[in-house]
Amino acid sequence: HQKECLDYQMNNSNFCKMIHMKRTLCQKYKLARNGILESGKAFDRLDEAAPSHLKTEWLARDRIAQSSRLNDPSAMDEYEINIKKAPSKKEIELRLLEE
Repeated sequence: HQKECLDYQMNNSNFCKMIHMKRTLCQKYKLARNGILESGKAFDRLDEAAPSHLKTEWLARDRIAQSSRLNDPSAMDEYEINIKKAPSKKEIELRLLEE
């Protein structure tokens, strides 16, 4: 009897998930569609702000990385983000004490 009750509850739970899936997926689709529009606008602003000589350099580096990635996976290191970490409060204090 216990197995039958668990099976019934699991089937009911899965059925409810399936019924509500349409509404959830539609909401997520609408959010994603709006996000695409916002991302496109942000990209256009960024693209307009970047100097043309840098864009051509980036495209050339992209082509090189894409063409050599099969033979040399380290070519994809081109896409790594290189951001310097901000100094910690302690490092700033030490630097100020040294000055």
